[in-house]
Amino acid sequence: MTRTVTSGGAGGGSGTTLAPSTQNWATGTFGTGQLMTFAGAGSYTFVIPTGTSSIRVRCFGAGGGGSTSTAQAGGAGGGFALGTHTVTAGSSHTVTVGAGGANNVAGGTSSFGSLISATGGGAGQNNTSAVIGGTGSGGTVNYLGGGAQGSYSGGGGVACLFGPGNPGSYASGNSYPSAYNDLGMTGGAGGGLGKNGTIYTSDIRGANFGTFGVIMTGTGPGNASSTVETSQTFFSPAAIPQCVDMIGTGTGGMSDQGKGNGINGGGGAGGHNRPGRGGWPGGGGGAGGSTANFYGIGADGCVIVEY
Repeated sequence: MTRTVTSGGAGGGSGTTLAPSTQNWATGTFGTGQLMTFAGAGSYTFVIPTGTSSIRVRCFGAGGGGSTSTAQAGGAGGGFALGTHTVTAGSSHTVTVGAGGANNVAGGTSSFGSLISATGGGAGQNNTSAVIGGTGSGGTVNYLGGGAQGSYSGGGGVACLFGPGNPGSYASGNSYPSAYNDLGMTGGAGGGLGKNGTIYTSDIRGANFGTFGVIMTGTGPGNASSTVETSQTFFSPAAIPQCVDMIGTGTGGMSDQGKGNGINGGGGAGGHNRPGRGGWPGGGGGAGGSTANFYGIGADGCVIVEY
């Protein structure tokens, strides 16, 4: 079956037909194989197409913004929900895409009418308390976004089809929020690295790597007397999703020198004056000492309708 992707961005409208995408290799193609993506924060209207009686919806909550203090908590990742719902052709439904949190502001909720939703991740709020990720509801799959906790904390990763988001690390890079201890490698996007010193190889921990691991280029991790940390580059094999199932599976930001942005739902790096942004959709921002609107902020959410 030919797959057509119909995309609607900020401002709504009827969407634009794009080139066919790779098929959904985990969930399988749904209905006629068409989908509508709502990717900009705001409110939209989706009218059920003629002949359609069932839809499959994915909601990603927005990421929370990190603290403006380097020694405190990052923002948490958005939740995720996926569900199939019976609908009536010609009926109108309000689609809400949550806005990513600015510094110390929680992420917004994404929803498709009253059928299914995913809340945004909590905000750093300039303290060291545990920050919990957003949650999904109304779906057959409902997952928790990655959390954060002070001090020197990275942001949490968004949850996705493959499981809860990974939490951001904090302090020495060897700690994770206690509420997430039992989840282990949870399947969602990676949490951001939180550091109060230079990067050591032992501090690059698995939960930062996202669902499908990480590929490293450049010089790689160094040690306390090395200067190679500034030239590190990390990205996930899922950095550029090839199908809708891969959204929200990327890696967390890992730069120790600032601006370590999350990729594809990953949390931003924390613990410096230029904290990383959360990766779209739903990644939490890292904690840091800047109030600039492009540092440490959470990413907007997303709603995808298949029909």
